[in-house]
Amino acid sequence: MFIKNFWQQFSSAPVSQLSLLQSNRAVWCLMAGAAMFLILSAIFYFQLFLAMDPCELCVYIRFSQCCIVIAGLIILIDPRNHILKFLGLLLAWYAIIQGWMWSYELMKIHDAAHMVVDTSMDFFAAAGDAAGSACSTEPKFPLNLPLNEWLPFEFEPTGGCGEDDWSLLGMNMAHYCMLAYAVFMICLAPLTFGWLAALRKSSVTR
Repeated sequence: MFIKNFWQQFSSAPVSQLSLLQSNRAVWCLMAGAAMFLILSAIFYFQLFLAMDPCELCVYIRFSQCCIVIAGLIILIDPRNHILKFLGLLLAWYAIIQGWMWSYELMKIHDAAHMVVDTSMDFFAAAGDAAGSACSTEPKFPLNLPLNEWLPFEFEPTGGCGEDDWSLLGMNMAHYCMLAYAVFMICLAPLTFGWLAALRKSSVTR
C-alpha cells in the first residue's frame, strides 16, 4: 500500500516528491547502512571467514565505502540543512565515482591475472595495461591519511591484486563492487536532483 501511494504521488509530482524524499532521514540512513554492510562483508566474510587478505585496491575501495558512510552521517545531522547536504553529497559523489574507478582497475588486473594463455596469444597485448599493474604494500590514501597505521587490520594491504579466486554467478568481487557503486549512482542521482530543486525553491521564496 505504501509503495502504491508513493508511486501515485510521485507520478503526479515527481520533482516535489524527490524534494521531500531527500529531506527524509531514512533514505540517508539507508545509504550509510548499505555502505557499512559492504565494509563489514569485506572484513568478516572475505577477510576473516575466507581468509582472503586485502590488496592495495581493496583497501582503497574500503576507504571509499567509509567515505559514503561518513557522507550519510553528515547529512543525517540535519537533512534540511543545505550546507551539510552539500558537503555530504560532495563526499558521497567523490567516494562513489572514485570507488567505481578503483573497482574497474581491480577488475582489469583480476581478468589479466586469470587469463588463459596459449602459445599463439600475446599475453601483454591481450591483457592491456592491467598486465603490467602491480599492487603496493604501502598504500597512499587521499590527503595522505595514514589509515594503514591507524587501522592496520582494515587498511593494511597484505594481499596481491587479482589473486582471489572467489566468484558468484560468474562475477568476482571487483564486478560486484562496480555493480554496488552503480546502484549508489542510480539512487543518489535523483536525490541530488531533488535537493537542487529544493535549493532552487528556497532561494526563489526568499
